Amino acid sequence: MKSTKISKPQWQKYFDTFSLKYLKDEQPEYIEIQVLSEDMGAQHEIGWTPLKGITYDPKSDILEIQIDKLDHLISHPEEIYVNEEDNGWLTGMMVVRRDGEKSIIDIR
Repeated sequence: MKSTKISKPQWQKYFDTFSLKYLKDEQPEYIEIQVLSEDMGAQHEIGWTPLKGITYDPKSDILEIQIDKLDHLISHPEEIYVNEEDNGWLTGMMVVRRDGEKSIIDIR
């Protein structure tokens, strides 16, 4: 497994490609999200929930994580680091927002 920083101009294509390739079959994938901030510390945001898709909208500068019954939005991300297996499967990522808040996302 390798950890890679994805450059901002690649975000939309990267996540759209991942969603189309890995999240459109009958086998559900699950996601867990924790948020780390200086003010609140570590907060468990979402527990293992079915993942429907991930996309980035450059116009609104929002990373959208589509889960079973709602969407988790991360506004103004500055950096995204992904953990990938050799076949391109995304096992996790860290999103750093402009204000320093970090979202730690695990996928299984």
